[in-house]
Amino acid sequence: MANIAQFNSVLFNAWASGKSIAGTKDLVIFNGFWLLNETYMTTRLNIRNMPSINLLQVSNPKSDWGILLDRFYKDRSITIEGHIRAENYEEMQKKIDALKKAIATKQGYFEFKFGESYRRILCTLANSDIISREHYDIDHGKFTLTFRAEKPFWSEKQRGSVLFQGVNDEINGDVFNEGSEYSEPIINILVNSASGANELSIAVGKETIKIAKNLNANDIIDINTEEKTVVINGQPTDFSGKFPKLQAGLNILNLKANGNYNLDVSVLFPKNFL
Repeated sequence: MANIAQFNSVLFNAWASGKSIAGTKDLVIFNGFWLLNETYMTTRLNIRNMPSINLLQVSNPKSDWGILLDRFYKDRSITIEGHIRAENYEEMQKKIDALKKAIATKQGYFEFKFGESYRRILCTLANSDIISREHYDIDHGKFTLTFRAEKPFWSEKQRGSVLFQGVNDEINGDVFNEGSEYSEPIINILVNSASGANELSIAVGKETIKIAKNLNANDIIDINTEEKTVVINGQPTDFSGKFPKLQAGLNILNLKANGNYNLDVSVLFPKNFL
Protein backbone atom coordinates (compact mmCIF):
# COMPACT_ATOMS: atom_id res chain seq x y z
CA MET A 1 0.00 0.00 0.00
CA ALA A 2 1.34 3.44 -0.84
CA ASN A 3 0.41 7.05 -0.23
CA ILE A 4 1.84 9.55 -2.72
CA ALA A 5 2.07 13.31 -2.26
CA GLN A 6 2.60 15.06 -5.58
CA PHE A 7 4.28 18.44 -5.15
CA ASN A 8 5.04 19.41 -8.73
CA SER A 9 1.56 20.50 -9.85
CA VAL A 10 2.24 24.05 -8.67
CA LEU A 11 5.59 24.27 -6.96
CA PHE A 12 7.83 22.60 -9.51
CA ASN A 13 6.27 24.52 -12.40
CA ALA A 14 6.89 27.79 -10.53
CA TRP A 15 10.44 26.76 -9.69
CA ALA A 16 11.25 25.68 -13.26
CA SER A 17 10.03 29.01 -14.59
CA GLY A 18 12.28 30.92 -12.18
CA LYS A 19 9.51 32.13 -9.88
CA SER A 20 10.01 32.25 -6.12
CA ILE A 21 8.48 29.50 -3.97
CA ALA A 22 9.70 31.01 -0.70
CA GLY A 23 6.13 31.68 0.39
CA THR A 24 5.01 28.06 0.34
CA LYS A 25 3.80 26.61 3.64
CA ASP A 26 4.70 23.06 2.60
CA LEU A 27 7.94 21.56 3.89
CA VAL A 28 10.11 18.47 3.50
CA ILE A 29 13.03 18.16 5.95
CA PHE A 30 15.50 15.40 6.85
CA ASN A 31 17.57 15.92 9.98
CA GLY A 32 17.21 19.68 9.72
CA PHE A 33 18.12 19.79 5.99
CA TRP A 34 15.43 21.38 3.84
CA LEU A 35 14.44 19.42 0.74
CA LEU A 36 11.72 21.78 -0.43
CA ASN A 37 13.03 25.23 -1.31
CA GLU A 38 14.46 27.13 -4.26
CA THR A 39 17.56 24.89 -4.40
CA TYR A 40 16.28 21.41 -3.49
CA MET A 41 12.82 20.75 -4.90
CA THR A 42 10.95 17.64 -3.79
CA THR A 43 8.46 16.74 -6.52
CA ARG A 44 7.19 13.37 -5.32
CA LEU A 45 6.82 11.74 -1.89
CA ASN A 46 5.95 8.03 -1.79
CA ILE A 47 5.08 6.36 1.54
CA ARG A 48 4.67 2.59 1.46
CA ASN A 49 3.00 0.11 3.83
CA MET A 50 0.39 0.48 6.51
CA PRO A 51 -0.56 -1.68 9.51
CA SER A 52 -2.27 -4.97 8.78
CA ILE A 53 -4.91 -6.79 10.80
CA ASN A 54 -5.07 -10.59 10.86
CA LEU A 55 -8.38 -12.32 11.39
CA LEU A 56 -7.61 -15.15 13.79
CA GLN A 57 -11.09 -16.28 14.72
CA VAL A 58 -14.62 -15.72 13.43
CA SER A 59 -17.62 -15.44 15.73
CA ASN A 60 -20.35 -18.08 15.84
CA PRO A 61 -23.76 -16.68 16.86
CA LYS A 62 -24.67 -20.01 18.51
CA SER A 63 -21.60 -20.07 20.76
CA ASP A 64 -20.00 -17.76 23.30
CA TRP A 65 -16.83 -16.92 21.40
CA GLY A 66 -16.34 -13.89 19.16
CA ILE A 67 -14.00 -12.26 16.65
CA LEU A 68 -10.32 -12.18 17.55
CA LEU A 69 -8.06 -9.78 15.64
CA ASP A 70 -4.28 -9.51 15.66
CA ARG A 71 -2.80 -6.13 14.72
CA PHE A 72 0.78 -5.89 13.48
CA TYR A 73 2.85 -3.30 11.65
CA LYS A 74 4.78 -3.74 8.43
CA ASP A 75 8.08 -2.02 7.73
CA ARG A 76 7.42 1.41 6.25
CA SER A 77 9.53 3.05 3.54
CA ILE A 78 9.57 6.64 2.31
CA THR A 79 10.91 7.64 -1.10
CA ILE A 80 11.62 11.24 -2.09
CA GLU A 81 12.15 12.29 -5.70
CA GLY A 82 13.30 15.76 -6.60
CA HIS A 83 15.64 18.16 -8.39
CA ILE A 84 18.63 20.29 -7.46
CA ARG A 85 18.80 23.78 -8.94
CA ALA A 86 22.00 25.74 -9.57
CA GLU A 87 23.13 28.66 -11.73
CA ASN A 88 26.41 27.17 -12.94
CA TYR A 89 28.71 24.13 -12.79
CA GLU A 90 30.62 25.17 -9.66
CA GLU A 91 27.41 25.92 -7.75
CA MET A 92 25.91 22.59 -8.78
CA GLN A 93 28.97 20.78 -7.42
CA LYS A 94 28.52 22.53 -4.07
CA LYS A 95 24.79 21.73 -3.92
CA ILE A 96 25.38 18.05 -4.68
CA ASP A 97 28.09 17.87 -2.01
CA ALA A 98 25.84 19.63 0.52
CA LEU A 99 23.05 17.08 -0.03
CA LYS A 100 25.49 14.17 0.28
CA LYS A 101 26.83 15.62 3.53
CA ALA A 102 23.31 16.09 4.91
CA ILE A 103 22.35 12.45 4.36
CA ALA A 104 25.73 11.08 5.48
CA THR A 105 24.39 10.96 9.05
CA LYS A 106 22.12 8.15 7.76
CA GLN A 107 19.59 8.39 10.60
CA GLY A 108 17.45 11.32 11.67
CA TYR A 109 13.94 12.71 11.80
CA PHE A 110 12.10 13.08 8.53
CA GLU A 111 9.44 15.77 8.56
CA PHE A 112 6.92 16.90 6.01
CA LYS A 113 3.95 19.22 5.88
CA PHE A 114 1.64 19.18 2.90
CA GLY A 115 -1.39 21.42 3.25
CA GLU A 116 -2.55 21.08 6.86
CA SER A 117 -0.97 17.68 7.45
CA TYR A 118 2.26 17.67 9.50
CA ARG A 119 4.13 14.44 10.23
CA ARG A 120 7.48 13.49 11.80
CA ILE A 121 9.14 10.07 11.92
CA LEU A 122 12.54 8.62 12.79
CA CYS A 123 14.17 7.17 9.64
CA THR A 124 17.37 5.58 8.39
CA LEU A 125 18.62 6.22 4.86
CA ALA A 126 18.36 2.96 2.91
CA ASN A 127 19.36 4.11 -0.57
CA SER A 128 20.32 7.28 -2.42
CA ASP A 129 20.63 8.09 -6.11
CA ILE A 130 22.06 11.58 -6.62
CA ILE A 131 22.99 12.66 -10.12
CA SER A 132 26.77 12.58 -10.59
CA ARG A 133 28.68 15.79 -11.25
CA GLU A 134 29.29 14.77 -14.83
CA HIS A 135 25.65 14.00 -15.75
CA TYR A 136 23.29 16.89 -15.21
CA ASP A 137 21.90 19.88 -17.02
CA ILE A 138 23.54 23.19 -16.20
CA ASP A 139 20.54 24.35 -14.14
CA HIS A 140 19.18 21.20 -12.47
CA GLY A 141 19.89 17.54 -11.63
CA LYS A 142 17.73 14.76 -10.18
CA PHE A 143 17.94 12.95 -6.86
CA THR A 144 16.05 10.04 -5.24
CA LEU A 145 16.29 9.20 -1.53
CA THR A 146 14.73 6.14 0.12
CA PHE A 147 14.38 5.91 3.89
CA ARG A 148 13.38 3.04 6.18
CA ALA A 149 11.17 4.13 9.06
CA GLU A 150 12.43 3.01 12.48
CA LYS A 151 8.93 3.33 13.92
CA PRO A 152 5.61 2.47 12.25
CA PHE A 153 4.06 5.77 13.33
CA TRP A 154 4.21 9.40 12.41
CA SER A 155 4.15 11.76 15.38
CA GLU A 156 3.32 15.39 15.90
CA LYS A 157 6.22 17.66 16.75
CA GLN A 158 4.34 19.02 19.76
CA ARG A 159 4.14 16.29 22.42
CA GLY A 160 1.29 15.77 24.85
CA SER A 161 1.94 16.47 28.52
CA VAL A 162 0.24 16.12 31.89
CA LEU A 163 1.46 17.44 35.26
CA PHE A 164 0.49 16.21 38.72
CA GLN A 165 1.85 18.49 41.45
CA GLY A 166 2.11 17.93 45.20
CA VAL A 167 1.21 14.23 45.05
CA ASN A 168 1.14 12.87 48.62
CA ASP A 169 -1.18 9.90 48.23
CA GLU A 170 -2.04 7.25 45.65
CA ILE A 171 -3.33 8.85 42.46
CA ASN A 172 -5.45 7.64 39.58
CA GLY A 173 -4.98 10.47 37.13
CA ASP A 174 -6.37 10.99 33.64
CA VAL A 175 -3.88 11.05 30.75
CA PHE A 176 -5.53 11.58 27.38
CA ASN A 177 -3.56 10.43 24.32
CA GLU A 178 -4.84 12.40 21.32
CA GLY A 179 -3.01 10.16 18.85
CA SER A 180 -4.60 7.28 16.96
CA GLU A 181 -1.99 4.74 18.17
CA TYR A 182 -0.28 3.79 21.41
CA SER A 183 2.42 6.05 22.83
CA GLU A 184 5.51 5.35 24.95
CA PRO A 185 5.74 8.13 27.57
CA ILE A 186 8.59 9.71 29.47
CA ILE A 187 7.68 10.05 33.16
CA ASN A 188 9.67 12.51 35.28
CA ILE A 189 9.29 12.59 39.06
CA LEU A 190 10.68 15.21 41.45
CA VAL A 191 10.71 14.11 45.10
CA ASN A 192 9.88 17.19 47.18
CA SER A 193 10.01 15.24 50.43
CA ALA A 194 9.99 11.60 51.54
CA SER A 195 10.12 9.55 54.73
CA GLY A 196 10.08 5.76 54.84
CA ALA A 197 9.28 5.55 51.13
CA ASN A 198 11.27 2.73 49.53
CA GLU A 199 9.01 1.39 46.78
CA LEU A 200 7.35 3.25 43.94
CA SER A 201 5.00 1.78 41.35
CA ILE A 202 3.43 3.29 38.23
CA ALA A 203 0.74 1.51 36.24
CA VAL A 204 -1.46 2.08 33.20
CA GLY A 205 -3.97 -0.72 32.69
CA LYS A 206 -2.25 -4.06 33.27
CA GLU A 207 1.28 -2.73 32.70
CA THR A 208 3.13 -1.84 35.91
CA ILE A 209 6.70 -0.83 36.61
CA LYS A 210 8.13 -0.94 40.14
CA ILE A 211 11.21 0.77 41.57
CA ALA A 212 12.53 -0.53 44.91
CA LYS A 213 14.76 2.24 46.25
CA ASN A 214 14.74 4.65 49.16
CA LEU A 215 13.31 7.98 48.06
CA ASN A 216 14.94 11.15 49.36
CA ALA A 217 14.11 14.81 49.04
CA ASN A 218 15.30 16.36 45.75
CA ASP A 219 15.64 12.98 43.99
CA ILE A 220 14.89 13.19 40.26
CA ILE A 221 13.49 10.02 38.68
CA ASP A 222 13.35 9.68 34.90
CA ILE A 223 11.42 6.76 33.41
CA ASN A 224 11.81 6.45 29.64
CA THR A 225 9.32 3.92 28.31
CA GLU A 226 10.64 4.03 24.74
CA GLU A 227 14.28 3.52 25.75
CA LYS A 228 13.31 1.11 28.57
CA THR A 229 15.44 2.91 31.16
CA VAL A 230 15.01 4.15 34.72
CA VAL A 231 17.47 6.80 35.90
CA ILE A 232 17.62 8.37 39.37
CA ASN A 233 19.79 11.45 39.80
CA GLY A 234 21.59 10.61 36.56
CA GLN A 235 22.38 7.01 37.52
CA PRO A 236 20.76 3.92 35.91
CA THR A 237 18.56 2.08 38.41
CA ASP A 238 17.13 -1.43 38.59
CA PHE A 239 13.42 -1.93 38.17
CA SER A 240 10.88 -4.72 37.78
CA GLY A 241 7.70 -5.17 35.81
CA LYS A 242 6.69 -3.77 32.45
CA PHE A 243 6.92 -0.22 31.13
CA PRO A 244 3.37 1.16 30.74
CA LYS A 245 2.14 2.41 27.37
CA LEU A 246 -0.58 4.97 26.74
CA GLN A 247 -3.29 3.66 24.44
CA ALA A 248 -5.20 6.00 22.14
CA GLY A 249 -7.80 7.95 24.08
CA LEU A 250 -8.25 8.13 27.84
CA ASN A 251 -5.75 6.36 30.12
CA ILE A 252 -5.75 6.13 33.91
CA LEU A 253 -2.28 6.46 35.40
CA ASN A 254 -1.93 4.90 38.85
CA LEU A 255 1.00 5.99 41.01
CA LYS A 256 1.66 4.94 44.58
CA ALA A 257 4.49 4.53 47.07
CA ASN A 258 4.79 3.39 50.66
CA GLY A 259 5.73 5.71 53.53
CA ASN A 260 5.21 9.46 53.38
CA TYR A 261 6.06 11.49 50.31
CA ASN A 262 5.34 14.56 48.24
CA LEU A 263 6.00 14.35 44.50
CA ASP A 264 5.69 16.37 41.33
CA VAL A 265 4.98 14.04 38.40
CA SER A 266 5.09 14.99 34.71
CA VAL A 267 4.12 12.73 31.81
CA LEU A 268 5.43 13.62 28.33
CA PHE A 269 4.38 11.56 25.35
CA PRO A 270 4.36 11.68 21.53
CA LYS A 271 1.02 11.80 19.73
CA ASN A 272 1.34 9.03 17.15
CA PHE A 273 -0.64 8.53 13.94
CA LEU A 274 -0.65 6.06 11.05
